[in-house]
Amino acid sequence: MDDRQVFFHVVEANGFAAAAKRLETTPASVSRRIKSLEQRLGVRLLQRTTRKLSLTEAGERYYREGRRLWREIDDLEQGLTSSADELEGKLRIVAPMSFGQRRLAPLVAHFAQSHPKLRVSLILDDRETDLIDEAADLAIRIGYPSDSSMIARPIATVPRYPCASPGYLKRRGVPQSPDDLLHHACLHYSLISEREEWTFLCGSEEHTVAVTGWFCSNNGDVLVEAATQDLGIALLPDFIVEEALAEGRLVRVLEGFERAPLTLFALYPSRQHVPAKTRRILAYLGDQLGESVPRARRPRATR
Repeated sequence: MDDRQVFFHVVEANGFAAAAKRLETTPASVSRRIKSLEQRLGVRLLQRTTRKLSLTEAGERYYREGRRLWREIDDLEQGLTSSADELEGKLRIVAPMSFGQRRLAPLVAHFAQSHPKLRVSLILDDRETDLIDEAADLAIRIGYPSDSSMIARPIATVPRYPCASPGYLKRRGVPQSPDDLLHHACLHYSLISEREEWTFLCGSEEHTVAVTGWFCSNNGDVLVEAATQDLGIALLPDFIVEEALAEGRLVRVLEGFERAPLTLFALYPSRQHVPAKTRRILAYLGDQLGESVPRARRPRATR
């Protein structure tokens, strides 16, 4: 990689260590590349202290104008080679665990097979990881993303259903309205919350219930297992509960009260020129998962 590209990565990652992680090298190597660039230019680009990294006046100008020129060159080269329909380099995607396993993994595998020169990594993690820290090109999120610095593109809707096991419903009764959930054990999609609000739609009206329960997890598969073990009512996306519903281990409740679906977002760094590999995977996922989604509104909470 060119020393100039290393410099751009250091600025965008805001540090040598973070840039080294993105580039899969060592901070010492990154530091040597920056020193080499400064020596060649005859100017200092970065001010370094033990706590802070900042741009000099020359560094600010070099980054601002140099990055623009570099992107123009990238666009030119991509335009010249686009007819080959061949992607190269690395593509790193982060996604939630259950959705990644059930929906995303086969799609990404097929995409990788179609582009053998592209080195694809799919990282599954239920935490809302930072794209820069993870050196990722793309993140898949369910629910409105909290990071406003990223471009968030809606690519699909995700229905979700309240479900319980036949054994639990036989013992505790079948809820007939959302208010009945106040008398039921509800399984929470969180490790830290003891209370959770579930909002149902009935026609044009919303009805919100503050449900409680004694079992919670940050993983949907764990909640499915808990529900099948008669521990309570779970509210989960369709891709997590569809198998248990088909097998009869879980049944839907409150079907007359609709839950607003979640929106599946693709997040990528907020920059003007999106790499061809990112554009291509975005188009592919949108086509496979369903591009027709309603305009997303920011919810009060994501569950």
